Amino acid sequence: MASISRKTFIKYGISFGVILSTSQILQYCKSSSKERYDYERKDPFDPEFLSENISPILKAIRIGITAPNPHNVQPWKFKIINDHSALLYVDEKRLLKDTDPTYRQIHIGQGTFLENLSIGTQVLGYSSEVSLFPEGKYTIADMGKKPIAKIILNKQEDLVRNPLSEFISERVTQRSVYEGEDLTRENFEKIRKDSAVLYSELKFVPKAGSEELRKQLIAAMQMETDTYKTYEESRIWFRYNDEEIGKFGDGISLRANGTSGLKYYIARNFFLKHGPESWHSPENKKAGMDMFASMVESSKGFIFLKTDHNEVIDWVQAGRDYLRLHLAATKNGFSLHPMSQILQEYPEMNPIRNEFESSLKPGEKIQMLARLGKSDYHFYSPRRDPKEFIL
Repeated sequence: MASISRKTFIKYGISFGVILSTSQILQYCKSSSKERYDYERKDPFDPEFLSENISPILKAIRIGITAPNPHNVQPWKFKIINDHSALLYVDEKRLLKDTDPTYRQIHIGQGTFLENLSIGTQVLGYSSEVSLFPEGKYTIADMGKKPIAKIILNKQEDLVRNPLSEFISERVTQRSVYEGEDLTRENFEKIRKDSAVLYSELKFVPKAGSEELRKQLIAAMQMETDTYKTYEESRIWFRYNDEEIGKFGDGISLRANGTSGLKYYIARNFFLKHGPESWHSPENKKAGMDMFASMVESSKGFIFLKTDHNEVIDWVQAGRDYLRLHLAATKNGFSLHPMSQILQEYPEMNPIRNEFESSLKPGEKIQMLARLGKSDYHFYSPRRDPKEFIL
């Protein structure tokens, strides 16, 4: 999200660019490097990171928390049982109560963690045994009190690794404008085969013929932007500069939304202001919508995950499948960006969502929808210190 209109940004961006020093320009024009900076998430397979003398379950958690999750709130906490096992809970202090009032997306984030851990620990020579809801019946009232899953690691000498494990370090959610050719049916079939999803049905929507879908996605984001409480929730989780990204180790940011280089330098130093007044200003909201619309229109195809039912277990399992989908897209050279706004279940979004899901059979639910394309922009969203997740 930017706090100025595109016209204003270009006008003043050029002016400010003239007075910047060469060193400043060089410093902020690293827009497509895959190098990780201090404020970005660590590579869980970095030899130095792995060499620390900690238990296998803590290393597994380090891998798991690099999973994608809504608004990067990192809604996980863990009770360590021993060196090879732990319980996973929803962190009830890290919810999105306005955009995700049913907590469906938060539970999808539990599933992405579990699958990231399960596939990732194979690199360390461990298989993972995951038991969902180990204390029996689980309801929303049990969030943070009853575990989502019990995880047990088992050392295996002859373990056959899932090929997707090679792409955990590289996987990023790329919210930039996409380039390249449109996603073909053949591309989708390769991604579908590599993902080998277990619980959901994958559906492909090619770019050609997606005009109505793109309009709906933009309308959904407009609704989220114009609904004060939902847009305010994004402000609360927004990190305004690199210092805040490093300090909090969570949340969303301009960098996470594909803004880098000189544009990022100018925005963060001359136009971004803290506080709700600036965030909810018409100029700010228009700039954010312009950015979002350009992303949607640059999409080269769409994939969604549908489940036959819409219970808590379906949410968690859909999260596991989404993680596989994201890794498979990465393996095949495609960027992926979830379009979650249209699936959200707060009252103002209901008419748009109901129209979008009108073709579903009773009980079915589209759990995730993502746009795909290609981009050389990389930003590894930050993660908090793994110790902060431990009860």
